[in-house]
Amino acid sequence: MHKPPKIPKFQQVQYQFSAHIRDPENIAMPDDIEQRRMNIYTELFYNNIDNFLSSGFPVLKNITPEKSWHAIVRDFMVKHQSKSPLFNQMAHEFLNYLNNERESSSDPIFIKALCHYEWVELALSNSDSQVCPITFDDQHDYLETEVMLSPLAWSLSYPFPVHQISPEFQPSVPSDVPIFLLVYRNLDDDVLFLELNPMSARLIDLLNEGKTGQQAAQQISDELHHPKPDVVIEGARELIHDWIKRSIIIYPS
Repeated sequence: MHKPPKIPKFQQVQYQFSAHIRDPENIAMPDDIEQRRMNIYTELFYNNIDNFLSSGFPVLKNITPEKSWHAIVRDFMVKHQSKSPLFNQMAHEFLNYLNNERESSSDPIFIKALCHYEWVELALSNSDSQVCPITFDDQHDYLETEVMLSPLAWSLSYPFPVHQISPEFQPSVPSDVPIFLLVYRNLDDDVLFLELNPMSARLIDLLNEGKTGQQAAQQISDELHHPKPDVVIEGARELIHDWIKRSIIIYPS
C-alpha cells in the first residue's frame, strides 16, 4: 500500500508554529523556541486580527462584553481557514466563519445580519468601482429613461433593523416585516444609507431588470391593485429624481 509522503521537518515546525499562534492554550509550541519570542508572535498576530475585526465590525464590538469579544476573535482564529491572505478581506472571511463555523447559543440573534450590514459598509468604502453619475436636468423626463442601480449602491433586506442596533437597542426577535435598506457611496466617498419601503425596494428591482421608471411604476401599481396609479407614478418620479441627485442610479453602460 502506498504511503503518503512524510512532511519535512521544517514544515512540521511551521504547522505547529502556526497552530500554536491560533490556539496557544491548547496547542503546544514548537521545541527550541524561546517562550518570550513565541509570546511576541502570538500577541502580534492576535492583536492584528483583533484590530481588523474591531474596525470592520465596530457596532458588534461596541455591544459585546470585552471577554465575549475576545472569545469570538480567538474562536475565529482557531476554526477558520481563510481563503484570502489579504487583510482587507478579513471582514469577509469573518462573515464566512459566522455562517459556516460559529457555534454559540450566547450570540445575539441578529449577529449575522448586523455583521453583513457592517461588512457592506466596509466593502463599499473599499470598492474600486468607477461610475459616471447622471447630471440631473429637471427638464428631462427620467421616467421614460432606462436607468439602473450604481455598483456603489446596494439594495438590501434584513430580518432586523440592523442600522439601529446599539448598546441601547438590541432586538430579541425578528421584525414582522423585512427591513429594506439602500447603502451607497456618494461622490465624496462617504458611505450612507437610506431606509426603503417595499414599494421603493421593488422599484429598484424593476429598474435593474431594464424597465423604465414608467414601466416599473405601472407594474407596481398593478401588483398593488392601487386605486390611483398616478400617485404611484409620481412617487416613483420623486424617488428616481432623488436617487439621481445622490448618484445612486446611473445610465446602463
